[in-house]
Amino acid sequence: MDNTIATDFFDRLKGELREGIDTIINHPFIQRIKSGQLNKKQFRYFVEQYGIYCNYFPRFLAAAAANITDEKTRFPIIENLWEEHGEGDFRRSHRVLFNNFALAFDLDVMDLSKSTPLPSTQKCVSELFDMCLHAHFLESLGALGPGTEYFTSEEYAAIEEGLKQYDVLNEPDYEFWTAHISLDEDHYSDMEAVLVPHIHSEENRNLITRGAHKAIELEILFWDGLEENLPDKFDGGI
Repeated sequence: MDNTIATDFFDRLKGELREGIDTIINHPFIQRIKSGQLNKKQFRYFVEQYGIYCNYFPRFLAAAAANITDEKTRFPIIENLWEEHGEGDFRRSHRVLFNNFALAFDLDVMDLSKSTPLPSTQKCVSELFDMCLHAHFLESLGALGPGTEYFTSEEYAAIEEGLKQYDVLNEPDYEFWTAHISLDEDHYSDMEAVLVPHIHSEENRNLITRGAHKAIELEILFWDGLEENLPDKFDGGI
């Protein structure tokens, strides 16, 4: 595959996705976090809903990996999944890091397990999981790569900036967020590299593109749901 063709495709795709990515990065709910506006009840609400997405993410990876027929293409998904599980150290599992974050808001594992997803949260995780499990693997890689990992570092950096303003949080409490800022750029570059041999046909390029757009559409839905259902919407500050 001519590297110029690959570069042109991914540059064009990322350009197409930019509007949706900016909608997420600048979303009113993320801006509430970034500016320190959430009170404790509202932050618990956020943690509960994001915890649902967090628990689904390794399942997205596992489902996508099951549909990839060759090891080279599967490798970055497996590597990502391994990192999500703490690289063999359960204490470093990203779910454990998130649970540690939740404890700062008096939410333990049992509390999180009882969280009821908003309809928008449920639609987001269910449709992403269904795509990874049943769609063509290039569609799921489009969703997990350009549609997720490509901008996660940017998104989490915005959230981390806000977390530093909350007195109830110490730096170790938000390690879940800081860990992804450094990791996800590598995840995306590795995923893009294994997609290059697959973009030789218009059909394959369309699959990648469709998955990326769908993932961003569902994430916008997730954040919209959080904003629309925010309790005590006109109160603020922890």
